[in-house]
Order: sequence, then structure tokens, then C-alpha cells
Amino acid sequence: MKTCRGSSRPCQLATDFFLNTSKRSPVAPTEGIKRAHGKCCEGRAVKTASSLSSVSSAGARQAGLEVSAAANPACDRYDYIIVGGGTAGCVLANRLTEDSSKKVLVLEAGLPHGDRLVKVPVGITRLFQSHLDWNLYSGKQSQLNNRQVYSPRGKVLGGSSSTNATLYLRGTAADYDGWGMPEWGSSEARDWFIRCEDNSNGAVTGVHGAGGTMHVESPRYHNELHDVFFEAARQYGLKANPDFNDWSRSQEGYGEFQVTQERGERADMYRQYMKPVEGRPNLTVVSQARTLKIITEQQGGKPVARGCIFGMRNPASTVHQADLKPGGEVLMCAGAVHTPYLLQHSGFGRADHLQQMGIDVLSDLPGMGRNLQDHPAALTAFSLRSEKDGISITDHIYRKSGEIRMRAISNYYLRGRGPLATTACDHGAYMTTSGQAQPDLQIRFAPGSSLSPDGVETYAMFGRLKEVGKKWPSGVTFQLVGIRPQSRGGYVQLKTADPWDAPDLSTGYFTDDKNQDITTLRNGIQISRKMAKMDAFADYLQDEMWPGPGVQTDGELDEYLRNTVHSANALVGSCCMGNDARKGAVVDSQLRVHGAGNLRVVDASVIPTIPGAQTGAATVMIAERAAALIQGKIADKTMRHERQPQLVKA
Repeated sequence: MKTCRGSSRPCQLATDFFLNTSKRSPVAPTEGIKRAHGKCCEGRAVKTASSLSSVSSAGARQAGLEVSAAANPACDRYDYIIVGGGTAGCVLANRLTEDSSKKVLVLEAGLPHGDRLVKVPVGITRLFQSHLDWNLYSGKQSQLNNRQVYSPRGKVLGGSSSTNATLYLRGTAADYDGWGMPEWGSSEARDWFIRCEDNSNGAVTGVHGAGGTMHVESPRYHNELHDVFFEAARQYGLKANPDFNDWSRSQEGYGEFQVTQERGERADMYRQYMKPVEGRPNLTVVSQARTLKIITEQQGGKPVARGCIFGMRNPASTVHQADLKPGGEVLMCAGAVHTPYLLQHSGFGRADHLQQMGIDVLSDLPGMGRNLQDHPAALTAFSLRSEKDGISITDHIYRKSGEIRMRAISNYYLRGRGPLATTACDHGAYMTTSGQAQPDLQIRFAPGSSLSPDGVETYAMFGRLKEVGKKWPSGVTFQLVGIRPQSRGGYVQLKTADPWDAPDLSTGYFTDDKNQDITTLRNGIQISRKMAKMDAFADYLQDEMWPGPGVQTDGELDEYLRNTVHSANALVGSCCMGNDARKGAVVDSQLRVHGAGNLRVVDASVIPTIPGAQTGAATVMIAERAAALIQGKIADKTMRHERQPQLVKA
């Protein structure tokens, strides 16, 4: 029996997996310690319950913070403790262990990597709301008819790079210049994008890199409906855009979106950055280790990090302490939700909120957890004419009986191509809908039908196809993304003083004063309807499924949007970068937490204003540059690329 490409498992095992769509992938083994070198040590666990008194207030489940007399998986002292083994954490783990004299500890709350769902791009359909997801929901959003909005967040080594749509898009030069931080402007950002990229199409001067760590390639699945969409976009008046990451041209146009994949396999940041260096003796990685509190001591009139407290696996678990060496740093890489959440539990945040929770205020930071931003998304969907039945992506994967097609499996495992090699949203367009300086709308065109007006829920429904017991209808979907939202009403704060509880999360969708965000998505619906009526689609499309022909007026469309808007999975901004903490900044230009010592934030939460693109690429860029800052390399001329021709700013 032949083995699968890149795997020692036989192809039959993969076949069995895809056929078994009615069940979730089995949970990874309960062993949570994944270490590169050495053994666990005795005697460094938290000694007494009183040492945890500031972790939770009276009435919190103290029994859930059981004192450990067992071996501590983080028994050494470390130069760097990385809280969160997600996108940025994996980058830092690689770069900071290049110096063999530096000991690095990574604490990841999620599971070890290795689930086969992650490797195959189409596996995204079963990653959301799974054991590899934090399963976060916002509180009731009054502006969304009191709906609670689901926010996908990867809970696994690699973080959301292991569970996202794999799109590699940077935004524009104006996005980074708009941050108002010269050290992070477009010229600097572009240099770091190029430095860390390994593009399968080769290097392009001033645009793309080759030989870096982050693998990027063009989509490896093509459907005739992609060509039909491109022709409809052309008929609508858009121009082809051969490369949305080329800042020498406008971002507007239609085309392919490049992806973080390698020969059709998901190239998440665990596989790209952490896995190759797990053998380094100075790297320790502990999974299923949930950080509960940053330990500090007062030095020079300010709190200085000296370690952290973490619990293994669940609220009934043991609790341990990890300590820094003198001069070491805690690097927060837990993402735009959990980084501000953990910092607030540790005493960094808005003073009145922390006092209300019974938490001692170490540094009054009014902007902590505020400024949370995301790309709001909605969709339109259309069924195909009966004579075109069978050409959607779901038809290329599944038979009418719901069984997977052997052709799809062989095409993927022999060539790395076909419908299993895509997350279904890697073709689309950027548009300016009402005269903005930059595109405000991204269209992600899927050659498959949505069964729900919530795009994320459709992914989950697709993964449960066999349970439906009927053929998935053929169709197309236009996912409409407000790519440069103006709303700033999102936040992350505490529900209680118990660090095991879920955060109080608000998406802030449609909270901008001028209603620009809901207008963008309303315009997007109208544009997609016009595209669907272009001659290119005349022989293909039958009926409008979502929102449906009965939804026409602005008021009806706005009601549809308030009832169905969902996350495009790009949370940023909750620990934003800036020079003045009084104006909402949480970290400075070197990502150091204002009013603290030996404590930095290195993840998407530091982004002041969300770029007009999916944020995985920007997060890697930030982490790469942060590693150089931490190592003192940033002034080294060898770290920069030569200047290129002037960039298009809008």
C-alpha cells in the first residue's frame, strides 16, 4: 500500500478520515507536556494557596487552584517566558532560541499540534467550534438585536494560523503609515514582510521574498466558477489585480488571493517556525498549560515581571509557577482576546474595572482591552441552474450520497491539488463602494453554496454533511467583508476575578457614529447582486438563497445584516501600540507595556488600526521584527533590505 505524500500513514487512513464526516476528530492525548529537552523537576511548584490569593477574589473557585506537589513542567529559570504558542509565539520561539545561551519557555493553553484536521486546508470545516477552538462568544450585542457573536480563535500550538482560512494578504502601505508609529511604517513593514516570506513563485524585488520561513503560494484548486466570477467582475467594471500584495499598484481589482500553504498543505506557524527547532536544548514547550497570572515585584516604583502562574488542563488541575532569570522578560503572545484578559487579571488595566473585580491595580492603563477591532462579514448566496448541477466545490468533494470522492483524495495526496487543498475563499476582489480613499469591501468568492447566512456556521454545517443525509445543493457564495471598519466599540474585559472564567467580549460591530460599516456591507450585497446578474453568470445562476428576493429596501437589508453579521476572524487592537498611555496606548514602539518592566506584548493586539487584509501576515511581521528588537539586532544594517521605488499610498 502506498503512503501519503509527507506522511507515513497509508492513504487508506486519510480516506477513512474523510469518509467519517459525522464525527469530530478524536481529542489529542491528555499528556500536555511537549518539551524539547530535559525532564520535569520537583520542588518548584506553587507552595501554598496563599501565594495565589491575588489570582482570584473571595468566592472564586479556590478548589480549582489546587496546589501542586507534583513535578513542575517549567522547573528551570528562563530568559524568556512566552505566554501563548500561537502565531507570534511560534515565531518568537524560533528566533529567540537561535542564541543557545538563552532559555525559552512557551506556555500554550491549547493542545499539542498534530491533528490531521489542521494539515488539510478543507479541514477548516471541522476546526471551528471544535476541541482546537476557544469557542468564544460575545455578550449580547444591542446593536445586533441582542445576538451573541461567535469569534473563532485557535486553541492549539500555532494558534489561529492552524485554524484560519490561510489567506496571505498584507493590506496597503497606507494601512501601516496610518498607525502613526514611524518605526512600524510601510517601508519598515514591507522589508520585514519580504524578509520572512518564502514565496513559491520566487522573489520579486520590493514585493516578495524567497528563502524565508513563512511559506506562501498561489491557490492549488481551480473551479470553472472562479473564471465566471472573474468575468462578471470585469463586466461590472473591475480590473484584474495580479498581486494584491504589490504596493506599487492599487489594491482594487479581482484575482487570486495567495495562501500560507506548502504544496497544498496548511503552512501554519507551528509547522513553519516551531516544529523545526523543537530539538533545541534551550527550548521548552508546555501545552495544555493555561497562564493565570503574571507575577510581578516592585522595582524603581513600577511593577516588574518575574514569572507567571499557570494551571494544567482545567480548573480542577494543579497550578505551577514559572520564573524568569534576572533581567528576563515575559512576552505576551496570547492574542487579541487573551493577552488583555490575562494582563487585567494580573493588575494591568483600567483602574475602576480592576477595583470592581477586587484586583490590585499595578498599572492604570485605560486602553487595556479597549479598541478591539475585527472585520465584520455578511454574505449573499445563489443556487445553480439544474444543467450546471455538479460543478460546485462540494460536488467535487462529495457524491450525491454524501460519500467523499476518491478522485478528490487521490488528487490531493498525489498532487497536492484539488478541492481538499482549499478553504474555498481564495479568489475574490477588493472594491471601494462609496468614494473612500482605500477599498472598504473585500469579496471572498466561494464556488459553493452557503446553507446559512452566517459564513462560519456554514463551515461547521459542511463538516457535518453526512448527518444531513442529502446532497449539498450546488451554488455560489459571495462573502462580503468590511475590510477597513470604522467601529471602535469592541472590548475585552473581565466577567469575574476568576482567571478560569471566559472573558467579557464585545465585537463592537456597527458602533461607528456615521454607520459606515453597515453601509459598506449593504453596498456589498447590492454589488454582489449586480454581479450575479452579469452576462457571465446568466447560464449558471438560478435563485438567490441569501438574503432572498424578499429583502430589498435599505431597512430590510440592514435588519438582515444585524441578524447575520459574523466574524471574518481578524481580531486586533486590544493592547494597541502608542506613545501615550493616557490616550489609550498599552505598549510603546518597542512593544513594552507602559508602566511595567520586563513585560512586552507581541501579537495582533498591538495593532492600532486593523489593516485592509487578513491579519496573519501582519502578525508574523510584527513578531519577526519584535524578535530582532528583543535581541538588540534592529539597528544592524544587515537586517534591512535596500530601498525600493516609491510605494502607492492608497
